[in-house]
Amino acid sequence: MDLHERIYELALTRSFFFPGNEPYGQVSGFYDYGPTGVLIKKKIEDLWRRKFLRNEGFHEVETALITPEPVLVASGHVKSFGDPVAECMGCKSKVRADLLYEEYAKKRWDGKMETLAKEFAKGGITCPACGGKFEEPYMFNLMFKTGIGGSLAPAYSRPETAQGIFTAFPRIFRNHGMKLPLAVGQVGRSFRNEISPRKGLVRMREFTQLELEYFFDPEDRSFPKFKEVEKEKVRILPPGENGPVEATLREIVKKKWATDEIMAYFLLKQWDFYRSLNIPEEKMWFRVLEQGEVPHYSMGNVDMEVDTSYGVIETTGNAYRTDFDLSAHAKESGKDMGVHVEGKKGKIIPHVFELSMGVDRLFFVLLESCYRPKNEEKDWEWFDFPPAIAPYDACVFPLMKKDGLAEKAQEVAGMLRDAGLDVFYYASGSIGKRYARADEIGVPYAITIDYDTLEGDTVTVRFRNDGKQERLKIQELAAKIREFKKEGKVSLGD
Repeated sequence: MDLHERIYELALTRSFFFPGNEPYGQVSGFYDYGPTGVLIKKKIEDLWRRKFLRNEGFHEVETALITPEPVLVASGHVKSFGDPVAECMGCKSKVRADLLYEEYAKKRWDGKMETLAKEFAKGGITCPACGGKFEEPYMFNLMFKTGIGGSLAPAYSRPETAQGIFTAFPRIFRNHGMKLPLAVGQVGRSFRNEISPRKGLVRMREFTQLELEYFFDPEDRSFPKFKEVEKEKVRILPPGENGPVEATLREIVKKKWATDEIMAYFLLKQWDFYRSLNIPEEKMWFRVLEQGEVPHYSMGNVDMEVDTSYGVIETTGNAYRTDFDLSAHAKESGKDMGVHVEGKKGKIIPHVFELSMGVDRLFFVLLESCYRPKNEEKDWEWFDFPPAIAPYDACVFPLMKKDGLAEKAQEVAGMLRDAGLDVFYYASGSIGKRYARADEIGVPYAITIDYDTLEGDTVTVRFRNDGKQERLKIQELAAKIREFKKEGKVSLGD
């Protein structure tokens, strides 16, 4: 069994995620997060907020999900936001033509429809369902269309969170200092009507994005903190190379693998973020997109890629979007999107660096990276989640249900919850089975209430990774758990 198949089975039984509207049969591309998965997902989002927004002093917005058509005309989504589709002449099923081409040709599609038309016309690419030949591929717009009000004015479920940030930029600039650079982030849902979504969380029709737009003066592409980190290294795959190489941020800028200091700085932020989630360095790298892959509005793109049991998948995109979006919205809306910059005459249209990360794909990568099979020490499968994003900060177990132990355990659990910790309480089964249950969903600390607790107000704290235990006073327990969590301590010997 492939790892992703086993991860999917565990996701269903441990409430990480499962098909949406399950009693009616699964509709591809829609998944619900269960009680355990929601806790992990929200913590990933909060960790991103802290590292990419709050620690940098950046702003966060929450913009509308429904977007009027003129906004998406300006952005280019109405005209050109789509995927190439091919329809089988036999069974009439529709498939992503580019993905089928890449499987057949063993190389990336060059982005040209004539390339697909030529290859499909040869007849060598056949329908996976029935073996039939395909009609000529065509472009299919991926947006979900709707109508606003009684007149059903054309609108769409937003295909990305970025456009709401761009249309909000003038007001945010006026209200928050009227200076560049200015950075605005958003965590929210986006919608894309994928033709044939597959691979679980890797390709979905409704998904969550972590997006950051960094607005700056195009004549100053430096970054204030760059010199502090320019010697830090990341793995990067430049065009023409057979595999990733290790390079400093300074080298990456000098060799133009990143467009400037701004992009290079945020590549390091992503690298450190992924490492903090226990994603192995040898399985991830940045890939510099080649000229034919870069969107028309961009001066350079770099993707974060991770090697998984599905193969290599893109999890984050970085793009230097120039002034394309603000200029397009200014033209379509008739409103001035320019701003005054200190020391300059007249207005300028800021340029934008964009960082766009998919939470759902990252969640899947996290599950694969943190999965641990049975071994001599643990006769059960478990997850080695970092404490910062584990579903619960701790479990609380009474050794027995009788003699007041359960009541005392409930009291301790309540105290920890009042202290702001996420706590899982469970009283059934042997203590060994309960430890296993905690490990199976990746909880780093298990707190046992025993008879010594009733006499001396102390508890046993078991560490997930090595199973070793430490005796702590109840009054210091919340502070200690927060300390362990901050240090990332998952073994007593750490």
